[in-house]
Amino acid sequence: MLDIDKDSLVKLLKEKKPKLVLVSCPSGILVKCMAFMTSIAKEYGFKVVFLGEPCYGTCDLGEYNAHLLGADLSIHIGHSASMKKVGELTYLIEAFDDVNLIPVLEKALLKLKDYKRLGLCTIGPHIHKLDSAKNFLISNGFEVFIGDENPPLKRGQIFGCNFATCTNISSKVDAFIFIGSSRFHASGLYNCIEKPVYMLDPYTLEVLSIEKEALRIRKHQLLNFYRALDAKDLGIIIGTKEGQFKKDDAFHLYNELSQIGKNVFLIAMGEITNDKLNEFQNIEAFIETACPRISDDHFDKPLLSLDYGYKLLEQFKKY
Repeated sequence: MLDIDKDSLVKLLKEKKPKLVLVSCPSGILVKCMAFMTSIAKEYGFKVVFLGEPCYGTCDLGEYNAHLLGADLSIHIGHSASMKKVGELTYLIEAFDDVNLIPVLEKALLKLKDYKRLGLCTIGPHIHKLDSAKNFLISNGFEVFIGDENPPLKRGQIFGCNFATCTNISSKVDAFIFIGSSRFHASGLYNCIEKPVYMLDPYTLEVLSIEKEALRIRKHQLLNFYRALDAKDLGIIIGTKEGQFKKDDAFHLYNELSQIGKNVFLIAMGEITNDKLNEFQNIEAFIETACPRISDDHFDKPLLSLDYGYKLLEQFKKY
């Protein structure tokens, strides 16, 4: 069961005394958040607007929409970070999951028996239970390491695009345990640190080595990179979400690629989808400067992350 941090929210509401509040959250907890915030809004006398756009993390909270609506306050429920406030109006309210982690840890012991030193990480809803997971593993003979807080990451926390708490301890461990049901996070961790990663899902009790899936994603990225080498007409996407706005990188790539004879088009886009990209029928390949993980997905045309975009530029300069 998800437990939303009502005490912190009420303290904030008493301090700010808002009349209009914008609320965003991950799609998986939207229904619960709507019921929770509707009740709170009635109790404290403000109107609430629920953001109907996808929300993938603390880089994607809809601050612009709060300003557009004239909201006094923007509340994001579900994604946590070491800071409590993001932007001018947006505050992060945590949601903790009380699911028991011990059953999936018990199930994982056999698969982990070949490793001595384990790194432990998770996402926001399970952070409060990391120490109990660590103690359980220690009691079963493992050395266990949890990466220190590395803002915006809390101790032991990873984002889908930031694994600093794990890279900082990677040299000390033989394998990593990711507690959660997100293969997205687990595969990203594997491709970042290139050590064994096991995803332990506390809901389904699945214990999964993520290597095969992570390598499939890496192969997909490399294939797109080589496909893009033949492109003459390129699109560079500037992400318009506040936390994904990298205009300087986009303009730099635009200038560099133009100078070596490529036909380059700058495109501003919030949500990057296959249908939107296909509207640009003249463009053969895209480089997106928004989220580094968008290119993990499948698109009809090659779509490269910013890192691969710079690698592409290097290759073009060699010819």
